[in-house]
Amino acid sequence: MEEVQIADIPDDLKMELLRLLADYSVGFLRLEDTPQGQNASLLGSGTLVVIDRTFATLTAHHVIRTLPRAGRLGIMLSPSSQPHSIEVLSLKYLEIARGHDDAIGPDLGAVILAPWIASAIAAKKIFYDLKLHREHMLHSPPDPRDGMWIIHGLPDERTVERPDTATGYGIAKVFYKFGGIGRPTSLVQIGEHDYFTIPIHPAAPPPVPKNFGGMSGGGLWQIPLIRKPSGELNNRSPLFSGIAFYQHAVTDAGSALRCHGRASIYGVAYDAIAHTNW
Repeated sequence: MEEVQIADIPDDLKMELLRLLADYSVGFLRLEDTPQGQNASLLGSGTLVVIDRTFATLTAHHVIRTLPRAGRLGIMLSPSSQPHSIEVLSLKYLEIARGHDDAIGPDLGAVILAPWIASAIAAKKIFYDLKLHREHMLHSPPDPRDGMWIIHGLPDERTVERPDTATGYGIAKVFYKFGGIGRPTSLVQIGEHDYFTIPIHPAAPPPVPKNFGGMSGGGLWQIPLIRKPSGELNNRSPLFSGIAFYQHAVTDAGSALRCHGRASIYGVAYDAIAHTNW
């Protein structure tokens, strides 16, 4: 196995992978009418998945608890001057698992999408086929040292307000997607769930956020790399490998993200989604 440093991976390859992972990623928004107009606030992130003909957004349980039970749910799909939104009656909130300690887990949920909603989202996004990868990821996943890892979602720390250039008046709120490159330092199994820990270096430069609030529900991806005969690095298909749900305290030594792993996704979450009918 060849040792490759992150700095040795070409920037254009990194950007290509970040654009690809963005196609599987969404953000959940609370939409509120105010005297100044409609306001949107970030509730969390999600990762689009499909099992047979059941389409869903996998996220954290605590994110599911914050989503509106009536009216419309805002969802970040693509750059737009007006947020996309979905009638809540077209969704089913699936609370898969929640433990007693936020720092340990489990913390797993899903939003089941009505077929017509899934079809509309599929025009802009990609649903990751869990069934296609299930056997491989449960029984013979790649070595964690193989390739690079990216955690992808929408950190609220990067949300900004700025003058609305589209209308020429008022304020626009802008949400940014973020892909952080790192490698799990540990994998533990507790009952039927498994967990990855992703370290956050204290000296990580911008745009790496200090606070990853909003990233809950974001996807953790492993991307195997190959070396072509020409010497050029290339990637194989990204492998959906985890869901972020908790950030440990930020100290001088840094911080860490706790994520559900493959057994949680392709075992526990898979069974829950597969047995939920629209």
